[in-house]
Amino acid sequence: MLWAAWSANEQHGYTGFAWIHAVALAWVTMSALAILIHALPNFIGVQWRGQSVARWSLVAYGIGVGLLLYGFLGDAPMLGPAADLVVAALLVYLATAFWTLAGAMRGERLQRAVARAFGATFVFLLATAVIGSGLAWLLSGRGTGWAASLPAAHAALGTLGWLSLLIYGVSMRTFRPITGQATRFRKIHILVGSLTLIGVPLLAAGLASRNTTLAWIGGALAGIGALAYVFDAFDILRRATVPHRPPQFFVGAAVAWFLVALAVGGGALAGKPWQPAYIFVLLAGWVGQMVVAHFHHIGVRLLATIYRGEDDETRPEQLLEPRLSWFTFGAFQIAVALVLIGLLEDRIGLVARGAVFGIAGWIAMTANILAARARAKTL
Repeated sequence: MLWAAWSANEQHGYTGFAWIHAVALAWVTMSALAILIHALPNFIGVQWRGQSVARWSLVAYGIGVGLLLYGFLGDAPMLGPAADLVVAALLVYLATAFWTLAGAMRGERLQRAVARAFGATFVFLLATAVIGSGLAWLLSGRGTGWAASLPAAHAALGTLGWLSLLIYGVSMRTFRPITGQATRFRKIHILVGSLTLIGVPLLAAGLASRNTTLAWIGGALAGIGALAYVFDAFDILRRATVPHRPPQFFVGAAVAWFLVALAVGGGALAGKPWQPAYIFVLLAGWVGQMVVAHFHHIGVRLLATIYRGEDDETRPEQLLEPRLSWFTFGAFQIAVALVLIGLLEDRIGLVARGAVFGIAGWIAMTANILAARARAKTL
């Protein structure tokens, strides 16, 4: 983000696209795909099939994403081949994922429902990747025109379809250890999933075809689903009993930024030049803060079990330094706010200042995680 702000007036490659894909592909998606190899079997009660193949596909995926970022930063002809490598790696990974989900379709009703939900989420990922490959070839100067009208649809499918729907599903399981509470409104999540599955494709189709009415219908359906999720998440946080508070504050911040993203996205859909701000707050505020929340609880618990055994019950607050946790929280929220305002008001200097706070937050969080790892090994 700092480099994107610094080079904004120099037209240095596609630095903004590089930041978006560094967050969405290199950080969030790669982390999610790696974790799902272990987590998905627990969700649906079947073993991951072709696990070694899935792991090796992530190596190819990582190489492809790295080349893609390199292309965005100044080597445009690299974009098309790099995107094709990403798509090929995802096809291999998703083949093993769908094979695994097929095994759950012979299980009980809840098991089948969870498998179908993850299947739909993976379809959004695949659609996002295929469209992204077409757009990458366009940017490389060697593509055809079929993808020219799809940038906004690509963004909608990736952020609201793949990433947000993934968070909806996973948080149903992870909110309990983070807060000590579960949802009181299970039917809300059926509503959230259904409205998202209907609304996001309609939104993407409307954006691609420039059909404003269709886009608004899809956006409204997806927005209502998001508001239902927000209501449930705040209700869970309100009743939290787990004494380790930083992860809960990160979840609360993520949900609050999600509300901001919905408002900014509505403005963008109405014709305001807010698309960069919308994408930023959706990725850094909503998705990013939710991932960081899980790092501060689920991630630290994983470290404890790696170094102390599967039966270890060490709590995250025993391994983390609370001052670093709270500093990370504050730095990240200031960073998101400053960059968002800077993008809305076209103040590049404010964007750069926000990026500095973001870097400080990352340094603090990295130091905290490394300290937690050392304590898990020595306690």
